[in-house]
Amino acid sequence: MTLPKIHSQKWLSEVELLDSDMEPSVELKPANIENFFSSISDTKACDKAATSILNVLSKELEQTIPWYLSQMPPLYLWSTSQNALIDDILEIVSGKVLSENQIAERVSAATQTTTFIAAGEHSTATFRIAPLLSKHKAKVARLFNTLDKKIGLCELYQAPYTTEATWNAAKSKLKLQSLKEILSQQPKNLVDSFLTSLDKDYVEVATVKQMSLAFEAVKYSIENENTYVNLTTIMDENTSDIRVRVDICLKHFPVTAAMENIIGIFNRYNFQVRRFLANEILMENNQRYTILHLISASPTGEMITDNMKSWGKVLKGLKTLSYVDHGDEFSSLLLGDSPFSLNETNLVRAMANWVHIFLTKQNPYYYSKDRVSRIIANNPVYMEFCIRYFRARFDPRFVGDRKSEAQHYFDEIKLFYSELSDVVERNILKEGLNFLSHILKTNYFLISKGGLSFRIDPSALDKQFYPETPYGIFYMIGRNFRAFQVRYRDISRGGMRVVIPKNSGDYENALAGIFDEVNGLASAQQLKNKDIPEGGSKCVMVVRPHADKNEAVKAAISGLLDLIVTDSKIGALAEGIIDYYGKDEIIYLGPDENLTDDLIVWIIQHALHRKYKYAYAFMSSKPDFGINHKTYGVTSEGVNVYVDNVLRYLGIQNSTFRVKMTGGPDGDVAGNELNILYREYGERCRVVAVADGFGAAHDPKGLNWGELIRLFKESKSIVQFDPSKLSGDSKAFVISANTKENIKIRDNIYATVEAEVFIPAGGRPYTVKESNWDRYLLPSGRPSSLAIVEGANIFFTKEARQKIVDSGVVVIKDSSANKAGVSCSSYEIIACLTILPEEFAEIKDIYVKQVLEIIRRNADQEAKLLFREWLKNKNNTDLVKLSYEISTEINQAKDILLDKLNQLKDEELVVDKFHFVLFKHCPPILVEKYKDRILNRLPRAHKIAILSAHMASHVIYREGLNWLESMHPDQIFKVALDYIEAERDIEKMVAELASSSISFKNEIMEVLKASGAKHLASSRM
Repeated sequence: MTLPKIHSQKWLSEVELLDSDMEPSVELKPANIENFFSSISDTKACDKAATSILNVLSKELEQTIPWYLSQMPPLYLWSTSQNALIDDILEIVSGKVLSENQIAERVSAATQTTTFIAAGEHSTATFRIAPLLSKHKAKVARLFNTLDKKIGLCELYQAPYTTEATWNAAKSKLKLQSLKEILSQQPKNLVDSFLTSLDKDYVEVATVKQMSLAFEAVKYSIENENTYVNLTTIMDENTSDIRVRVDICLKHFPVTAAMENIIGIFNRYNFQVRRFLANEILMENNQRYTILHLISASPTGEMITDNMKSWGKVLKGLKTLSYVDHGDEFSSLLLGDSPFSLNETNLVRAMANWVHIFLTKQNPYYYSKDRVSRIIANNPVYMEFCIRYFRARFDPRFVGDRKSEAQHYFDEIKLFYSELSDVVERNILKEGLNFLSHILKTNYFLISKGGLSFRIDPSALDKQFYPETPYGIFYMIGRNFRAFQVRYRDISRGGMRVVIPKNSGDYENALAGIFDEVNGLASAQQLKNKDIPEGGSKCVMVVRPHADKNEAVKAAISGLLDLIVTDSKIGALAEGIIDYYGKDEIIYLGPDENLTDDLIVWIIQHALHRKYKYAYAFMSSKPDFGINHKTYGVTSEGVNVYVDNVLRYLGIQNSTFRVKMTGGPDGDVAGNELNILYREYGERCRVVAVADGFGAAHDPKGLNWGELIRLFKESKSIVQFDPSKLSGDSKAFVISANTKENIKIRDNIYATVEAEVFIPAGGRPYTVKESNWDRYLLPSGRPSSLAIVEGANIFFTKEARQKIVDSGVVVIKDSSANKAGVSCSSYEIIACLTILPEEFAEIKDIYVKQVLEIIRRNADQEAKLLFREWLKNKNNTDLVKLSYEISTEINQAKDILLDKLNQLKDEELVVDKFHFVLFKHCPPILVEKYKDRILNRLPRAHKIAILSAHMASHVIYREGLNWLESMHPDQIFKVALDYIEAERDIEKMVAELASSSISFKNEIMEVLKASGAKHLASSRM
């Protein structure tokens, strides 16, 4: 044996330094080390020491081997190789697992496994191993306890997931045959997909029974959104031992994290976990399912049943697990002597997220996510008071004076933070209470849910930062996502945008700005929805990088539906929801960024499954029962009406002109706008620059139209523009955004390239802000375009837009320019509320054509009003201000009319003049075929919204701004009614003239249509 030579005291000091974290034994103190080595420096002494060690090991192995083999469950012995079994026994002895209560960890490179072995009486070994698991990845995991419950062993299989040669082994072939027999009555396609998806290592260690249970779990999870949990009682007749097998299926949940969390849930409620098999199944379309089978028993030995109170808490925890983040700052709350439940922890997490989002506006450094989370998590008394306050308000099982109990804890929380000297900490805890006290309803107490959802009273918002108060706020939080839905009127409509950041930094930034984004979009939507019955709304959700987008969307939608779906018999929300709002809420969504057709279809199907009264109208742009915006170029049809009016104002409608755009040929608005520009202007329109998320193209002489239309039709990015189709100009290029330099060019091309018209038809919100607006100026100081027509929402901040306007650019604001999309969706909603899908299919072509005609007409009316008003007072206003004023005036008139109409009884609304307005608003084909349905099936609230929107917009488009300025609300209502009556009379006159033989009848009819209603209404006032 070669021994280390001790060179100096320095060597001894280094040894001591390496050992400084441990209390050294007397024998290993530096003074004795030299004597220790010299005493064994001869071969005889070494042999003697080796013999002594072997004797000790032999003695321990003699005791351990028979004990281990008799105490490990048969399943372990049946499915574990002899080599692995020997390694496990050696690990127990050499790792002093039993003798010194250690946790041994063995990593095998050969088998690509990691094994943990821990000692612990009464199955506590399982709970000691659990916190170590989520640090490791695994596709299969097995956990066993000895029958005497002295040792726990967990084995993680970490080789790559493979389905190659899964069933080739003789043992596996026998399993396959048995499994096919068991599943013979199941859908063949699903069985085949399941069998071809199983990992080779899983098949080797799993029993046929376990695999058949896994199939049942996967099948359930494909058909349902909630967590699969199945309980089977097992009674051992020989020992009278009563235990249960629990089968669980989670979607897109890491195996080890699932095990750690589930063991924690069972531990919290004192249930033993004796055995555990967990595995991942990767099905087609990248759908991942984590299947878990565990054997458990109650601490008292009594039978576990669905009615047992403590088991009910475990079940709730398991159902909650699928929508709770894991491994963050709040996961530690589940541990310790007084742990919080999974649901309580998620409530605290939701509160902390709210606090961060709304306080970061004051100071992003003081109120960073980490700091907010840390301060809340370090105040257990505060958290406990918050949970009790929340329970007093919303727990359906609460007995006693709910209001008094809630007030008590409200005061306790207030007192707690008021006594803090640290202003930042005080503000964080104060905002937490602000969140809790403004919740109007929540799905927290429902057992099955996709995530937590809250309806928030908008008065929770700080007026300093949000002077304009929305009508309603929904806040949703779940595993890997956060979402808000904001609406500015009771009946509102707006798209659902899914933001998918590329990395954790982008995720933190998106999360901090999520409410400003959704609120800004909803507010802009409110302005642009002036022509239609619905007010403005928006839903924005931020999904964690690399998380499953579809699962996140489904969880958020499920949570939203929890708070709006009422029982048709009693008209109330689901049992378990305390509702302080107390009224029905109708929510209409639409597609936006990253919301694909498959999700649109799923949302409708899920709303139908949940029996939502207005399921078909819940989401617009459905592939079948809807008007797909991209297919029909809906938004772009409206945008181009404004482009055309701008060209006429500039006097170049018949000349050659240049256009630059953000948004690629594959985009909804940008692609269709390219197509319409070529349709309307042909080669006279030269598109000189296009930029999208993947790159950019520029040609001073105009990008080749044939190539642009090809990319549009094939739905491809601008980076796939064929460079050979460029004009040959030295400044022309096509680049991919794959280098810092190219990204910079792509990001600035909208500002640096000259054109007559710039159409932002894609790009992130607030791309242009006060700090960078001057990039839009050329070196000469003049702007790089004569006009801007905002096809994209909030591309500019308010301040940046005004700076550009002041520089001399003609700007058509987004709330005017791109309103066509929401208008189209509004007409889709009317169809969904009145007719069936198959009936819509019969009239779809005509219906869409008529809707597009209405959209173009409304856009043209507003565009002409904008320029008319501007030319009246060009020195004192601009088109952006006028756009806002038109929207504001129409919306104010809508609100006044809405209020007055809501005061009318049902029978007062069933009169000809109101029917006239309803029919004028709807596409003619719907009136022609389903007139009675319009009257009978539209909800009262929706009919009133149609009446107020049509009357308000119609009058102001005809008569101009300030027409109603000096009128009292009662007078406005009367004037609007008089105007509608006058229109009815004028329509009759025009009809009679049309059938007459009077001279100049066409000219007279045009005069009557243009100004007859105003004259007639004025004469009657």
